[in-house]
Amino acid sequence: MARILSLCSRLPYPLTGGAKLRMFYTARELAREHDVELLVVDEAPVDQSAVEALERIFDAVHVFTYPAHRFYVNTIPGVVSRRPLQTHYYRFGAVDEWLDKHEDRFDLLYCNHVRMTEYARGRETPHVVDLVDAISRNYREASRDSTGIWRFIYPVEWRRLKRYERSVAQSFAHSFIITDEDRDFVTDGESFPTLSVLPNGVKPELLDHTPGGYDPVERDPTLVFLGKMDYFPNEDAAAYFATEILPTIRGEYPEVEFLVVGSSPSDRVRALGDEPRVTVTGFVEDPRDYLERADVVVTPMRHGAGMQNKVLEAMALARPVVTTSLAREGIDAVDDEHLVVADGADAFADETTELLDSRADRRRLGANARDLVTSKYTWSRVGQNLREAVAGVLERPT
Repeated sequence: MARILSLCSRLPYPLTGGAKLRMFYTARELAREHDVELLVVDEAPVDQSAVEALERIFDAVHVFTYPAHRFYVNTIPGVVSRRPLQTHYYRFGAVDEWLDKHEDRFDLLYCNHVRMTEYARGRETPHVVDLVDAISRNYREASRDSTGIWRFIYPVEWRRLKRYERSVAQSFAHSFIITDEDRDFVTDGESFPTLSVLPNGVKPELLDHTPGGYDPVERDPTLVFLGKMDYFPNEDAAAYFATEILPTIRGEYPEVEFLVVGSSPSDRVRALGDEPRVTVTGFVEDPRDYLERADVVVTPMRHGAGMQNKVLEAMALARPVVTTSLAREGIDAVDDEHLVVADGADAFADETTELLDSRADRRRLGANARDLVTSKYTWSRVGQNLREAVAGVLERPT
């Protein structure tokens, strides 16, 4: 049994958003065989009850909080640096000092996200990183539609990030990334033996739950989009669906209801709620309640990278999903067997309408989707692969 320090770029609880889910469940899977402590850097204030919940699961939780403006001040040196702004944003001297004092207590430093890697680089303790997504790829795509100051930041930052991600993948003892597509982007197809793909799993309670049935659709079907709604790819997807896809669907189903479910909706997303039969919920305690109301779950993503938890969660609940090619990445799902893939507004509207027309197809897709998630995307299965890779690092001679 080893002692592992998991470095987190936010408090991984409550379990809202894909980043928190992945940090929490990977740490919990490691804790099945090792002593795991968390080191958290986050904006103040944090929810003390969330810290206490984590302390009941892990050996210790060390939290460093700072006001939001301190993170932005940190990026000033990054303007003239070759390192990405992401690594400057989360860098605080007090965290380095704590690590200087306590590093020798740990057998492994496990960095969550590229943001935390500077704390481990150059240290003697073996270190691994979960890059999660290829953030460079995400930023490259976002640069094409960005406005304001981001028009200048994204083109520079994605190139810095790609160089940095490659450097980390080559220099750390092991690195994880969430999809083959993201791995290929970082490596340009080259051989990086210590960079492996580690997909996401779904919350165990989703598979413990008996999924709901499939009612016939007559006049007023319900469509659901789920995500953290201040994240640009989610903002874009929700607005794209509401303005360019939904009107076509309303040609056949005039009373269709569109629910945008997720925390922290931006002003752009809130404005969608002004449209008839479009509801923006904001934070909800249990998104499952909304997913189960969906006749079809829609994920019309045009930007982003990595694996979409929203797709996996809907599939786990046996809901039929219409998605884009981008949002299907990393999920070993077959078009028209486990979900439906549609790119372009007209195709997306047509496929969604066809599913609303067919209760049998919705039932078939939902059942197949749940079977796929049960067989491949549970945290117990993902955790086994994670622990095997970490064991390989721990067993290497130092």
